[in-house]
Amino acid sequence: MKQYLDFVNRFPRFILSGLLALTVFFAWQLPKLGMDSNPYLLSDDHPARKTILDMQKEFTGTYDAVLIAIHNKNGIFNRVTLDAVYTLTQASRQIILANEADTHFLNRLAEKYGGRAPQFKSVALRLLDGGLEQNDATLAQSLRKMGATLPLRAGERAFLNFLPNRLNPIKEMAGLAATENIVSQNKELIVHYSLSNTHTPPEQIQKEVMSNALMVGGSVSIDEKVTLVVVELFLKQEDAEGQLRAYDTFRKMLDTYAVQYPAFRKENEVHIAGVPIFIAEQKKLIDRDLATLLPIVIGVITTLLIVFFRRPMGVLLPLINVGISTIWTMGLMALFNIPLDLITSALPVFLITICGADAIHMMNEYYSQRAQGYPAREGAGKMMRLMISPVILTTITTVVGFIFSTATNIESIRMFGLFMAIGLASAQLISLLLLPAWIGLFGSRKHVLRANEIAPVSPGTPESSPHPFERYFRMLFRHRKPVFVIFLGLLVTLGYLATRIHVEDAGSSYFAEKNAFRISDEFINSHLAGTSPAWISIGKQGERSMVSVEQVTFIEKLDKFLESQPHVTYTYSLAKYVKRMNRVMHDMDPRYDRLPNRLERVESVDPVTGNMEYETVAGDDVISQAILMYENGGGSELTNVINRDFSKAVTLLTMNTTRASDYQLFLDQFYAWLKQNKPKDLDVQIGGTPVIWSGVLHEIIKGQFTSFVLGLIAITLVLMLWLCSWRHGLLTALPLACTMISYYGIMTLLNIDLNIGTAIISFLVVGIVDYSVHYLCSIKAALAQGLNLDDALVHALQHSGRSIVFNVLIFSLGFLSLIASEFTPIIYLGGLVALALSISGFMSLFLLSLLAPAFFTVPTPTRP
Repeated sequence: MKQYLDFVNRFPRFILSGLLALTVFFAWQLPKLGMDSNPYLLSDDHPARKTILDMQKEFTGTYDAVLIAIHNKNGIFNRVTLDAVYTLTQASRQIILANEADTHFLNRLAEKYGGRAPQFKSVALRLLDGGLEQNDATLAQSLRKMGATLPLRAGERAFLNFLPNRLNPIKEMAGLAATENIVSQNKELIVHYSLSNTHTPPEQIQKEVMSNALMVGGSVSIDEKVTLVVVELFLKQEDAEGQLRAYDTFRKMLDTYAVQYPAFRKENEVHIAGVPIFIAEQKKLIDRDLATLLPIVIGVITTLLIVFFRRPMGVLLPLINVGISTIWTMGLMALFNIPLDLITSALPVFLITICGADAIHMMNEYYSQRAQGYPAREGAGKMMRLMISPVILTTITTVVGFIFSTATNIESIRMFGLFMAIGLASAQLISLLLLPAWIGLFGSRKHVLRANEIAPVSPGTPESSPHPFERYFRMLFRHRKPVFVIFLGLLVTLGYLATRIHVEDAGSSYFAEKNAFRISDEFINSHLAGTSPAWISIGKQGERSMVSVEQVTFIEKLDKFLESQPHVTYTYSLAKYVKRMNRVMHDMDPRYDRLPNRLERVESVDPVTGNMEYETVAGDDVISQAILMYENGGGSELTNVINRDFSKAVTLLTMNTTRASDYQLFLDQFYAWLKQNKPKDLDVQIGGTPVIWSGVLHEIIKGQFTSFVLGLIAITLVLMLWLCSWRHGLLTALPLACTMISYYGIMTLLNIDLNIGTAIISFLVVGIVDYSVHYLCSIKAALAQGLNLDDALVHALQHSGRSIVFNVLIFSLGFLSLIASEFTPIIYLGGLVALALSISGFMSLFLLSLLAPAFFTVPTPTRP
């Protein structure tokens, strides 16, 4: 300690200059900080995501899609609505998401790396020649391959990775003007778009579409009042900027059309939803809220510091401390190419509020020493001697708590825990250097004792001025046993409630009721196929193995099961294709709206004799013939339901819910059905939104339990070792365990779900033991002065209780500022962090005071 203080006192300018230089370096990294808008939170190799990513390699129609719903209360089969569908479909095909900013960025890359890689520059200039266009996507892919050999920065590499998809972002389309309809013309099977121009009579389109089960419920609602334009995007999910551009592009396209055609706007309303829109709207809302609310949080914290310390240095140093630690942490993320995502975007708020704890405790102790008459430098030295042990210990335990939050498969939560740990460690390092160095240089040599400051304590006597809570705590000391019984009963009740906590993710319901995306999402879910897609892959060894009556019959059976489920609103499968083709091949005879039998009796007329002839053919051959006729008739969308070698088929289903509990209920029913009905030689896999979000919640539940148990054990061991006492270590850890139990129990009482947002808060709670550590250290210091136990507790309340209460107040009110958000997860973030910190502060003061006689060997004197 002496060497440390000597160093700080001898080189304060060097220390402050070094902190400034490091801060400038990390601030310089901040522009490189990327964004990852992927809402799924699981890595690509997680089983819940890998299944759908594997399907995308073999099947079309399996990508995230923008859903444009057009509603006409009088029916959509009129010329105005149909013209709008046709025009918007054609316009969507031409969309390009590269813009002027991409042009400038590509030009800079060409100049920067042209000397090292002339061919790279040549291709880049070819792309730029004439402006970026859809047809340039192939050239952009070759540029991406060339960039793999160059020393690109993370942002540059991401740009080259995203550019081909921004140039040609449309993977597939569906709807009246984009879905192939199988019809019979002159007793021939023909494949065409029912809405292929602006002059076909609406009645003809209506007849073709409404007689096709593949389109009813998907492209058009059953009541014929809503139609859907589906635009699958080839954008990478981590391309946040691309998702936002897509949202803005479609929104602008729809608004422009409505202005150009007043008749359309008068009779129709348009809704836009889908996973890419969810991603974009969520990111836009979070960015807006954090940009708006973060200054409010800082303002609240600054105001409370002014009220508490009433001195410029007491306000300035904690703010500088959290500011520097935040810049260091975010700069480090940028340096190591770790992007901000749905979870880690909350880091600045957490860092600014949480990382000031050590500085506040230290400044409070410093002013306490000044109140006792010590000059600035000596007061700072005494402050460091008294505070270095508890602040290091609290940082270690909090860091351990966040480190154990990485015991989850959710990458975002792992990164959040890791960089919160880094931020806390850096905040402590900064406070241990910044505060004594600053005070040594700028601390006033004069000091006037203020009424709210702590006066000297004489050994063996209680505090000279009573603490506001002293009367209540003295009462607690006299009635420890009955209070303990009542508290234990309450804790057991909350513990039981904690086991009943509801795990949920509410999807679009997290947006405000008037939010445009939520309105659109709920509209589509209540009128059409739904916004939550899933795909079921059915495979069997061998080429053409799925083109058989046996396998297609199983798929039809699967369709019927899916359609019987509460939230499944639409299915699209090989079985439905075969049924449609079978009917068309028999000139739309309703008797053939079925799958072929194993053996089919085929009727034909002898062209010579004119007699009816009958032939028995295998049903498998009928299916093969139907597929051949479909392809000869101009069909090209069969890869939506079967792969190239016909060894795998896929069934699409959509659900009209965004709640994870509904997904899980469906999956439970699906796996139970599969167990009873799946032939042994078939491989059946399911992927998509229900699987992914159920997987996310499963990882949350597993991660919660693992993190809590491991974190609590590790923190308790650290406390025992540091305090050199198993009793004191256990006593200090007890408030943490009780806080966790109470937090989950109160969440159940308040009917708040355990989800992604509340999981982050839970991980934060695991490491909050600094209140109990500071209180315990103050108790030990008072006992060392000769006070009896109860007087030592009161003295500790006077000495540390003030800063503990203030810490709870400043952090709670800081986070409560977030309840002004329109996004429910951010509202929960603010309210529940405030709740968790308040519980932790209360438990620390209450439990240590209540249980002290059982853990300290000093006898408690009898009081009247």
